[in-house]
Amino acid sequence: MLYKKGNILKIIAIALIFFILGILIGYYAILQQTTYVSFKKVGEIKIGVMLPLSGELGPIGSRMLKGALLAAKIINDTGGINGNYIKIIAEDTLALPEKAIEAAKKLIEIEGVKVIIGPATSTEVLAISKYVNDREVVLISMSATAEKISELGDDYVFRVVASDVMQTQAIASIIEEMKYKKIVTFVVANDYGIGLEEGLKKLLGGKIALSIRYDPAKGDYRTELMQVSSINPDAIFYALWVESGIIVFKQALDMGLENIPTLGSEGMADVAFFKDEKAAEYILKTGLTGSKPSSPKGTLGYNIFYEEYKKYFKEEPGLYCEYTYDATMLAALSIAKASAYNGYEIKKALESTSKYYIGATGHKAFDKNGDIILAEYDIWKVSKSIDGEYFFNIIGSWNTVQGLLMKKE
Repeated sequence: MLYKKGNILKIIAIALIFFILGILIGYYAILQQTTYVSFKKVGEIKIGVMLPLSGELGPIGSRMLKGALLAAKIINDTGGINGNYIKIIAEDTLALPEKAIEAAKKLIEIEGVKVIIGPATSTEVLAISKYVNDREVVLISMSATAEKISELGDDYVFRVVASDVMQTQAIASIIEEMKYKKIVTFVVANDYGIGLEEGLKKLLGGKIALSIRYDPAKGDYRTELMQVSSINPDAIFYALWVESGIIVFKQALDMGLENIPTLGSEGMADVAFFKDEKAAEYILKTGLTGSKPSSPKGTLGYNIFYEEYKKYFKEEPGLYCEYTYDATMLAALSIAKASAYNGYEIKKALESTSKYYIGATGHKAFDKNGDIILAEYDIWKVSKSIDGEYFFNIIGSWNTVQGLLMKKE
């Protein structure tokens, strides 16, 4: 049978309507199954958030917190969890392990939280992992990526971002694509930076000509940069913290190193590095290129996050805002599914809820170690618009199935 074009379009439109209705009905059914009647109405449900709200990573962490606040606002504006409203209790860790331990103790022993979003860095997560496990408190980090976290095994520690095992593969693919033969790694001397350095060494072998591990508290990096200059590498790979990283970039520019191409980890993909004009100039001149966990823009989950974030905060979301949002949403859904507000029940609920949760950053299904199963990275390069604004231009992608895919010029 032949159909006219208009009739075909009508059939497609009707099919789409039924498809969308099916999705909405499915979501409603899941919510009905998730919010158990046995969950008592207590007025508020506490979720702890541990982030660097000041110090080296303060400019990043303070924006990440907005992701958690947005998730709580959306849930509370729609009635909360069976009438119980989410209360975010934020603690500033300054990205320091000893501060993270203090914050965890306060949240658990004084505030009585059973779920913590964060901490942001791998060193902090590793510092408090035994403490939260012993007390059966669920921890969901939004940005800790060190491989060592996977070695903790089946416990109360989860993360909604992929391990650096995957990110180093993405960075190594960029290095191969650029045909760099002699690389310097310049990384912060902690589990995060050292993990990335060691991962690249495994993948690239003899191409790593020099490895520098720097102390963020030192404040002067000209000695290290002289070492870089002395071997004249094809490229420098950076994994830096913000405040000390800005100093590194300014000093590198002063020392005439702007002709050496640069690469960066996901922590470098933040506008905070642009706040100093000299640092921004160095970044642009060296063509800083790197990877960062992808947020599948254009999807329903991302669009909901983005539109609500812009409406509520009147700004663009920063690095890891959407991951903090997803971690908080997963925590809330798992609390709703659990039969009681205790860590053991929430952990069980989280393991099952994650299999079906598709958020702003995609599918968040966890494996037995609390790591996400699927990961994709954006490949970015720092650019400057005609009106003088610096931005991260997405020039490709990397994933575990297809490898590196670069956009055509």
